[in-house]
Order: sequence, then C-alpha cells, then structure tokens
Amino acid sequence: MHGYSGSNPRVRRLRRLARDRGERHERRSFVVEGPGLVAEALDAGRDVNMVLVPESSLGDLDVGPRLDALLARAEATGADVGTVPDSVFDGLTSTTSPQPALAEVGFVDVDPDVLFAGVETGHPLLVLVGLADPGNVGTLLRSAEAFGAAGVLLVGGVDPYNPKVVRAAAGSAFRIPFAMVGEDEAVEIVGRLAEADIAAWATVPTGGAPMVDVAKAEGFSALVLGNEPHGLTDDVLAACAGSVTVETTGSVDSLNVAVAGSVALYEACRTRGASDA
Repeated sequence: MHGYSGSNPRVRRLRRLARDRGERHERRSFVVEGPGLVAEALDAGRDVNMVLVPESSLGDLDVGPRLDALLARAEATGADVGTVPDSVFDGLTSTTSPQPALAEVGFVDVDPDVLFAGVETGHPLLVLVGLADPGNVGTLLRSAEAFGAAGVLLVGGVDPYNPKVVRAAAGSAFRIPFAMVGEDEAVEIVGRLAEADIAAWATVPTGGAPMVDVAKAEGFSALVLGNEPHGLTDDVLAACAGSVTVETTGSVDSLNVAVAGSVALYEACRTRGASDA
C-alpha cells in the first residue's frame, strides 16, 4: 500500500476525472465514490485501476476493517491501492460529506449493436435522448436493470460517467449494458432500430397510447424518452413507430422523466410476467 500526496500525478488525474468530461473520455476511465460502489465495481468484474482511502479512515474502528478488506480485494485484482491525507481526499470527491473510498475504473459502455442484439419481447431497450439531469439518468439506469430492460442507449445528454450519475445508478451502471452516441444521431438511431425490427415508441406527456396497452402490443421493443424540459423533437417523434403516455389521475398532468420511464419499464416487466405465467 502506498501513501500518496496531493501533488502525485495519479492523484491529480483522479481530481480531473471527477470534474472533467473530456478527461474521462480521453482516458476512458472515471471515478467511483464510496466503499459500497467500489465493491460493486469489483463484484461486476470491472477494470478497477486504483483505490484510495483517507489516511484517518484506516484507524477508524467502525470502517477501518471494512476498508482494509476492500483494499486487499482490489489489490488482489491488480489495482494500485493507497491512502491520501484527508484534506486531499476531500478535494477528490464531488460531495460535501464524502464516503471513505474512491476508485478509478475503466469505461464500461458497449457498442450500440450489442444492445440491439439483446432486445427481445418483454425486455425493451431504453433510449434516452438529450437527458440533462444526472439524477434522472442514474435512476433510469437503475430502473432498467430492476425491470429487465435489454439495455440503455444514451443519445447525447449528460455524461453517464458523471459522478452524480454513477451515484444515482447505485451500482447498476456496472451491470446494465449501455451505449453512447451523439445527440445529432437521434433520428438515425431510431431508423437503425427499425431496420433491426425493433419498434421504438416515443414517450410523450399526453396524447399517446396508454402504456399498459403498448406494453402488450406485438413488436413493442424500445422506449424513447426525451429531455426534461422539452421532450422529443418532431423529427424523432415522426421516426418512431408510435407514441405512448403513462397515464395519471387527478391534477397531475405529467411525470418527471425518470418516474415516467420507470413506470413504463415496470409495465413492460409486469406484462412479461403475465405472459410467462
């Protein structure tokens, strides 16, 4: 185990990875914060390059033994492990009350064609077009895993390796397949889905077919969600097989995109369960 200073090049790189999308994509690695998420990255067999903990944590009777075990486990996979001064560690994280471990992990995204190949009835592909809120993207990654989606295709929008996305996904980013393409490819992607016999349905706040009906429809195999304030553009809507709405009651006329997407995935999961029964 090494003791690193704040001026160490690898520590400085971690600081940049936590803050700079360009740095993450150039190096194809990102920062994972918290002992639980670091352990989940190891559980998923991901490429963990380095794990750091604050110096004071190893002497803590509550968390020290757990961190010792985590560092030993990471080191056994070939990761570099070590400590940094507490003040340096605090500067590496994106939260005001950081958890006492962080790791550099290699990118985990796949090629879009891998996602297309995994689509089947009852296991739709989730397509996120231009979503800007990290919490919403992380929540949808988690819901996609929970409800058996084939994967998630991110078309532009927030970086899925943003630390806030990774935290909100709560480990699902290491397990659910996801791919990334540019936002200007949205119409092309829907066309490619159609060529692969994957019927993409656009989610709209009102006026679409009820989700409960679409989930039962022959050929339903992809759900397209647009960004939070504006939704999907007209050309993307026109390229989709149809539109779907998650129905609400009372005075609530629309749902947060993460809630709407999660409910829609649940309906697909529930319909799949009924057909398998």
